[in-house]
Amino acid sequence: MKKGLIKIAKIIRNALLAIVLLVIIFLIGTTIWNKAICLQEDKILNQVGTKVDANGVNIRTCVTGNGEKTIVLLSGLGTPSPIIDFKPLAEKLSTSYRVVTLEYTGYGLSEDANVDKSNKAIVEEIRETLNQLHIKPPYILMPHSISGVYCLQYMKSYPKEVEAMIGIDSSVPNQGKYEENEKISNGLYYLVRFMDFTGLTRLSNLSRAAFLKDMEAGGSYSKKEMKIVTALYNRKQVTRALLNESRSLPENLKSLYDVKYPADKPVLFILSDGTCKQLKEESKKLGYEASWEGLHEEVISNPEIQKITYLEGQHYLHWTQANTIADLTEEFLQKDSISNDMDVVQE
Repeated sequence: MKKGLIKIAKIIRNALLAIVLLVIIFLIGTTIWNKAICLQEDKILNQVGTKVDANGVNIRTCVTGNGEKTIVLLSGLGTPSPIIDFKPLAEKLSTSYRVVTLEYTGYGLSEDANVDKSNKAIVEEIRETLNQLHIKPPYILMPHSISGVYCLQYMKSYPKEVEAMIGIDSSVPNQGKYEENEKISNGLYYLVRFMDFTGLTRLSNLSRAAFLKDMEAGGSYSKKEMKIVTALYNRKQVTRALLNESRSLPENLKSLYDVKYPADKPVLFILSDGTCKQLKEESKKLGYEASWEGLHEEVISNPEIQKITYLEGQHYLHWTQANTIADLTEEFLQKDSISNDMDVVQE
């Protein structure tokens, strides 16, 4: 009986060792496969934007157009490739303006680093990047999503450097009063980085992630551009800088609770009707009466030059509405005002 148990134990041990060995061989294989693809992708990635050194970190930027006024495009949280993400909009705007797209530390092709991601630190990163590009203020800030909060901090800290702001479904601080921030744990962070390195992230995305499918379905991007975004999506699910940013988010919002935009600054909020509907449903489930429209109305200090308009679409409005956003921008900057029309604008 004892010999039989020993024999069974050996069989189980050998089986487990065989499984572990197969897993190791598999991971070595996927890592080599991933590295080979990365080397091929580098050929097209190196063609995207240019590098500047901002406080010791390589930041990837793209500057188009040569207009007298400068529009600075700032991406939403974790956007895989801000330069490509904004490209259709940047090209449209560049016919009248100089347009700068910058990729925050840890975003797109910018270097990753364990840096401070407080509102003030991000504002300084933006300022230093523009300084290294030798582009002087004042700027027209055009943030998408969370960058709206950073732009509010910018206008609060350096009002003379900002001419106006145009938000693309941009975030406002008071939404933090109604949202639960799910922090990324260290365990999840290291697991995702392991998956990125070994190619498991790429392997899991062979059928294309929903984010990539939605972006492609917008019809604004070429196959080459989607290849670039997909490459970065497969490589950098979570960077150290993005981890720091997500953990700083609750305090970043809280530090600006109930702060309004300066009364002398023109502001245009271009809101997604899809986000308005989504937040209304989520607020109802949680027992709140908050609305996307109401949260943006709260930060307006001068209705004469600070307006809200609405576009049909989801949160990444510029995927499908780049032309309309550019037209609204031109109209707003020419008149410093825009009709606060509740109707949805369609292309």
